[in-house]
Formats: sequence, C-alpha cells, structure tokens
Amino acid sequence: MLKHYYRLVYWKRRIGRALGSGRRGPRRRPRLAPHLQPFLVFGALVAIAVAASALAGAGYDDFGWARP
Repeated sequence: MLKHYYRLVYWKRRIGRALGSGRRGPRRRPRLAPHLQPFLVFGALVAIAVAASALAGAGYDDFGWARP
C-alpha cells in the first residue's frame, strides 16, 4: 500500500513540474495551531453527537412537562 502512495506522490510531483507550477520549493499550507487540532476534532465530534441527540429526542416528553 505504501508503494502505491509513493508512486502517486512521484507522479503528482512530476506532472506539477511539467506543467510549471511557477513556484520553487515545496508549498506549505498554514495550519491553525497543529497542537490544538486533536481537541478541535474532538469538539466537532461532540457537537455533532449533541446535535443528533437533540434532534432525535426532540419529540419525546420523558418527564411530563409538556403542556396539554
């Protein structure tokens, strides 16, 4: 599997050079606080779970608080 990845990277770079990307050296995208990324992913997953739970439980009245 790793061999295929390296082959893909090789051809991607070769095509990029043939097309003349216009930049020399590797491109680097700025990343927003790499050490905070796991916390952001965890927060996004928790937010999705809470939203799904709220949507799924919106029709239930477990405690009898709904007005007749």
